[in-house]
Amino acid sequence: MVYNLTEKLKFDEDPKLVIKNVELTIKSDAETVLKLMDIVQTKGEIAGAREAFAEMLSPADLKKLNGLKLKMNDYTAALSAALSLALGEDPDEEAPGE
Repeated sequence: MVYNLTEKLKFDEDPKLVIKNVELTIKSDAETVLKLMDIVQTKGEIAGAREAFAEMLSPADLKKLNGLKLKMNDYTAALSAALSLALGEDPDEEAPGE
């Protein structure tokens, strides 16, 4: 038996996150997402925020993000949205039970 999964897979380009007209490309490959899950699980979203962004963003995009000088609540909102995008989820959709 041969099962061709190719047509069911998404080979789309990485999602983009826009903050203050600054476009950031979020890496969404499986290896990156698995690293992100490990970071969030072992360190927590807040404590692992810088490390998570360093995994998700190119060095140039990380510099752009840091240049925005976001307040902490905005930074965590950006991280939450970026994590959702990396996982292929819609950041605007509420999780079940919310």
